[in-house]
Amino acid sequence: MNQERLHFYMAIFVSSLGLGAYSYFVPVFAQTFGATFFDLGVIGSANSLAYALTPMVAGYLIDRFNRSWIFASALLINAVATIILVLSRSVSDILVLRLLAGLGLGFFWPVADALVTDLATPERRVAEMGWYSVAWGLGYLIGPSMGGLVVQRFGYFQLFVLSTALIVLALLIDIVWIVPKYRQRIELPRNLGRGISSTRRLLPWYMMLLCCTMVVGVIGGIFPGYANSVGIGPELIGLLFTAYGISRTLFSAMSERYSNFREKTALGFTSILMAFGSLLIAIFPNFYGFLAGVIMIGGAFGAIFPISISLISRHFPPDRMGAAMGSFETTLGIGFAVGPLLAGLVAVLSNLTMTFLVTALFGIMALVFLSSGSTYLQNGSEKNIH
Repeated sequence: MNQERLHFYMAIFVSSLGLGAYSYFVPVFAQTFGATFFDLGVIGSANSLAYALTPMVAGYLIDRFNRSWIFASALLINAVATIILVLSRSVSDILVLRLLAGLGLGFFWPVADALVTDLATPERRVAEMGWYSVAWGLGYLIGPSMGGLVVQRFGYFQLFVLSTALIVLALLIDIVWIVPKYRQRIELPRNLGRGISSTRRLLPWYMMLLCCTMVVGVIGGIFPGYANSVGIGPELIGLLFTAYGISRTLFSAMSERYSNFREKTALGFTSILMAFGSLLIAIFPNFYGFLAGVIMIGGAFGAIFPISISLISRHFPPDRMGAAMGSFETTLGIGFAVGPLLAGLVAVLSNLTMTFLVTALFGIMALVFLSSGSTYLQNGSEKNIH
């Protein structure tokens, strides 16, 4: 691994550590101001809606300007969005501030995705996406337990300050080590028609990804409040998300092995895992039921991420890579927005058991869309992946 990739993965790990330390505790923090489960769904959806709308703008910039500086700008926005949470005094305050955080993430992830594709040859892309997923997965693995300990012993103010400091450290890594060495050939997009054609061609895969990210959105936006409501404290919530992160990281680290399977086979298996994980959370509302459920869902997402991003990126020409990453992250953002909102509505109209039964349906719907995918371009030729 060369130094440029090493420094990039260091920045991804440290920033993800900061983001992972506090993100899963925002729903619990909102409950201290009296937030209902519908409020939690709206907060999660607001954050993700901003995240969904931003990546296409980010993709436009990524194709035209130096990506290492855009990465630095994204880190700065995330640092500001984190530290100002200390000013929250109501559920409405948190809602507004999470919109800003969504904008920051909407710039952060597309440019990070594009940078890692810059650093890898097409043949190595799935493997490098796996290492990239390990880097951010480790951050989100360690972060929740660290955040839970900080909240339990010190409070939310200290948690937000610590998270901000870590994101700023990642910003310094980028400015000191990545920006001076990064060389990007700026090539203005010329093949817009092929980019649009690729998006239409990949529609079943985008829909499958949308359903899976709806499940992940419910885990991030609703599940912490659900766990808190059944008597699970911040430390154990942090431990649950650490287990979630371990599973996600292990599945990401095995990304090179997925090439031994057809993409539809691997993605079908992960969709089933998401459905079963949601069922376990619905049927067994206790720590061990939750633990088994989040391990399944985390592992599934860890596998889906490198497979999907590699699949999507290779169907766009090099001068449209920003658009490819923007479309990928927009799909994630829409799923993260729609999932918590629907789950919050179901929780208000019915109960939390029904909420996670509906979440299991998202995984089943992913299988339906997956079955409609047929042939895709690979290295300039058609390859049937049925």
